[in-house]
Amino acid sequence: MKMRFLGRTCLIVLSLLPAVSTQGRWTVVGSDQPVIAEAGDDVILPCHISPRVSAVDMEVRWFRDRFNRPVHLYLNQRDQLNIQDSDYRDRTALPPSALQTGNISLQLRNIRPSDSGVYTCYADGGSWYEEGQTEVIVTALGTQPSISMDSTQGEQTRLVCRSERWSSEPEVIWRDRDGNNVTSLSSPTVQRDSQGFLSVSSYIKIKQQSNVFSCLVRSKTPKPNWESKLHISSDFFPGVSGWMVAFFLTLALSIGAIPLLVFQWRRMDAMERQFEPKAAKCLRKELESVKREVPKSAWKWILSSAVDVTLDPDTAYPYLILSAEGKRVRLGETRQDLPDNPERFDYWWCVLGRESFTSERRYWQVQVGGNTNWRLGVSRESAERKGEFSMTPQQGYWTVRWGSGGEFTALTDPQTPLPRSLKPQKLGVYLDYEEGQLSFYNVETRSHIYTFTDMELNPNEKLYPFFYTLDSNTDLVLESPDPDPVSAAD
Repeated sequence: MKMRFLGRTCLIVLSLLPAVSTQGRWTVVGSDQPVIAEAGDDVILPCHISPRVSAVDMEVRWFRDRFNRPVHLYLNQRDQLNIQDSDYRDRTALPPSALQTGNISLQLRNIRPSDSGVYTCYADGGSWYEEGQTEVIVTALGTQPSISMDSTQGEQTRLVCRSERWSSEPEVIWRDRDGNNVTSLSSPTVQRDSQGFLSVSSYIKIKQQSNVFSCLVRSKTPKPNWESKLHISSDFFPGVSGWMVAFFLTLALSIGAIPLLVFQWRRMDAMERQFEPKAAKCLRKELESVKREVPKSAWKWILSSAVDVTLDPDTAYPYLILSAEGKRVRLGETRQDLPDNPERFDYWWCVLGRESFTSERRYWQVQVGGNTNWRLGVSRESAERKGEFSMTPQQGYWTVRWGSGGEFTALTDPQTPLPRSLKPQKLGVYLDYEEGQLSFYNVETRSHIYTFTDMELNPNEKLYPFFYTLDSNTDLVLESPDPDPVSAAD
C-alpha cells in the first residue's frame, strides 16, 4: 500500500512540473534552417514558444525590417489587419488552434521573390517578451536560355545568351566545342522586372571559323540547370561563298532534381498537417486592454527621429493662450484680438506647429497630464481651417482624442474606440511620411496606442503637427524625449 501511495504521489508531482515551469520565463524559437520555396508556393515559417504555453492571450507579431510595419499582427485575441504591411495583405494566417499549444508559425501564401529575407517572430505575454528568427529563400528556376547572333563586325561575331524569371542572379557559363570554359571572355548584364524577377543576358565575342558554343545558366542554390548550345557553321563567316546560321537548341533539364522536389513536397505536406484543427475553438472573451510594450531597440529607433516642434501663433484659435517660447497651449477665458488671417482656425480650438514635414521619419511628444479634453496628431496643409468641419482623415486630419467624458478614440470615420487604460500622461507621435503611417504611443509605459495606415498624401504635401485643447486648467506641453527611457516594466 505504501509503495502504491508513493507511486501515485510521484505521478502527481511529475504531472504538475510542466505547469510550474510555464509560470516562469519562456523563449521563442525560430528555425535554424532557411525555408526554401519556389515563387508562387504556400509556405510555413516555423516558430514556437518553449516550453509550450498558450499564446492565445499574447501579442504575436511577425515583422521584417521594421517592428511597426508587421507582416502579421495578432493582438487582443484577433488578427489586426488594419496595420499590416500592404505587401502581405490577404497572404498570411496564424491558425488559432495552433496558438493554444504555443505554435506561432506563420502561413505565407503565394510567395514572391521579394519575400526573401529574415523574418522575426515576436511574442509578448505582458510581463515577458521574446523573439526568434526564420529565414526565407525564394527560388525561381528561370526560363530555358536562348542563344542568338547579336552582331557581326568584320571577322568578329558576338553571341548573346538570354534567360528570364530568376529569383536571384544566376551563374552563366560559356563553353566551346572542346569543353573549354570561356566564360571569362563574356560580359553579363542583369535586370529586374516589375514582379521582382531577374533577367540575365551574357555576351561573348567569337573568332573561330567553326565551333559549337554552349551556354549554361544555373542557380547558385542547389537547383536544376538550363543549358543551350549553338553550332556555328564555317560557312557563316566572310571569305566563304554565302553564309548561313544554324541554330540548334537542346534542353537539358536534370532528372536528378526530381527527388529534391519530392522531398520538398513531403516536407511541406508534413508541416501543413501540424495546423489541422486539434481541438474545438475555445471561448474568446473581449479584453479592454492588453499590454503592448515596444521593445527597447525599437523604441530607441523611434526616438532617433525626434524633432523640435513649436506652436505657430498665426494659426491659433483666438481663445488659445500660447507661451512665449511656443511650447505650451491652454484655453483662455477671453477672446484675444487677433487678425483673421487665412491660416487661423476660427471655429475649433486648434493650433498647428510651425514645422512642416514632407519626407522621412519624425517624432515628437506632448505632455497632456490631467488635461480633460484634447486632440493630437497631424494635419495636411490644404485641410480646411475655417468654420465647422469634421476632423477625419478624409478632411486631412489624423488625430486621437480624449474627451471630457473619458472617451478615448481615434478620429476615423466611423470613430475607433481605444482602451481607456492606454490613456497617456505623455503622448508620443511618430510620423513615417514615406510609408504613409502615423502612430501614437504612451511614453511612460512605452506602449503602442494606435496607427493610421495608408495615409493618402500628394507628392511633397506638407503635414503639420496638430493640437486641440478645450481645457483652461491644464496646458498641453511640447517636450524633448528622454534619450534613454525606462518603462514601468523594466
